Amino acid sequence: MREATRRRRRRTLVALGLVAAVVGLTGAARPFDRFERRSEDLEAALLEAVRAQHFEQVVDFGPVEGACPGSSWCAQPAATIAHPPNLDVAVIALDRSGRPRAIANVLLSRDYPEGVGVPIGDDFGTDAVRWRRWNPDRWNGGTFSETDGSRGSTVGWTDNPPLTDADDIVPGRDEATLEFMSPYPASTFKLMVAFHTMRLVDRGTVALDRDYRYVRADGTEMVRTTRQLLDRMITESDNDSAKALLKQLHDLGEVDRLNEAFRDLGLGTLQVNGTDPATGARWGIGKVTMTSLDTARLLLLINGGPGVLWRTPDDKPVRAAEVLSRNSRAILLGMLVDQGWNDILTTSNWCGRSYPARGIPSLVADRWVDPDTGTVTVAGKEFGEDVRPCNERAEVSFAHKSGFTYNYLSDAGIVRSFAGPEGHYIVVVMSNLGYRYADPRQGDVAKPVCGDDPAKDTGVCYTEKFAALGSAVDAILRRR
Repeated sequence: MREATRRRRRRTLVALGLVAAVVGLTGAARPFDRFERRSEDLEAALLEAVRAQHFEQVVDFGPVEGACPGSSWCAQPAATIAHPPNLDVAVIALDRSGRPRAIANVLLSRDYPEGVGVPIGDDFGTDAVRWRRWNPDRWNGGTFSETDGSRGSTVGWTDNPPLTDADDIVPGRDEATLEFMSPYPASTFKLMVAFHTMRLVDRGTVALDRDYRYVRADGTEMVRTTRQLLDRMITESDNDSAKALLKQLHDLGEVDRLNEAFRDLGLGTLQVNGTDPATGARWGIGKVTMTSLDTARLLLLINGGPGVLWRTPDDKPVRAAEVLSRNSRAILLGMLVDQGWNDILTTSNWCGRSYPARGIPSLVADRWVDPDTGTVTVAGKEFGEDVRPCNERAEVSFAHKSGFTYNYLSDAGIVRSFAGPEGHYIVVVMSNLGYRYADPRQGDVAKPVCGDDPAKDTGVCYTEKFAALGSAVDAILRRR
């Protein structure tokens, strides 16, 4: 499979003229060989970085939020996670012009407890993975009572019931060498909504500064412009704004076209299915899907490298300038740079604390920083740390969108180094390690410190292993 992929990629990359992607490299090797070698080196380093975090050591508070078998809360500290979690990590190193100079994708799961590199094809995607829809019952090993957390039935990882073609995200992958159940992307899926909305702005179908009226489930009305809805959805991860924008897409008959557009771009794992046309809600697990490699390529389009970035499986050239206008890319990038939730791959909102680890050394947008105290508050969550010292030492900007729930955690963005364009890269992580999981060094806690209401969160919500991974990736891409 790898040799076939290598031959296909050689033909395509030479045809696309990726000499520019390796400007500055020396030696007798041909440009493709350099790209291939750099990607193989990146994959090896990324595998090492993922393994070094020992994600199998996190502790698990159980499959039902707020319920433990036999009591309202467990009488003892949470147990170590039963299996290696599902982790999907993709990285694209960028050259000065924003084109790929190396690409890698690594998967971790109970099927691949030591991690495995994904063969990447000539479209910078992969046909080597049979992507499966996330099934929480398969992960948990059964169904559990929402009342007391007791087990109601047993479900197998790949059997009881057996997996079928209906579990596939992308059809026709029966012969794929790898198989992976892709975690629900949580609020990172809002990146897809924003991207398609901006394409409609380019076409004149949607006006950024025209009011849109949305009625919430409780009957209250919200009237905001599309620009305001996009900003709150991206920077604060506001759910009402996301529902309103999805409702607007349904009003225009654009949700099916969104899915078709991603398939046409060769990004077939990026799908938004099963949402409610009347409310824009009902973001179903297994219905809304994203994989890290396709998400990284979506960010590559938003970043906007010149020329043909890749070719789809039917040989259609994909150019950023033809997919999204320069102005729309700039608007999206500006909102992503203004992201308020800097607490996963970067932990800049927790500046100065010994826990969690710092992560990607990125700048916190001024809009979130109290000018008197330097502290950050996002959507009601008070981080309580003066971030100004870290902002003075910040080395990069991180234009990103994260997602977080009890069971899922993701972060996807574009890193731009203040030291120069050689340090620019894209990094995406999808996982099933939401705030249900914690680090042993947090102490003998009996329940998660966070919940569904950010204003009531009492501290660090997620394992610091993601921040440590972010720091490791940053070291690989900028300092190696």
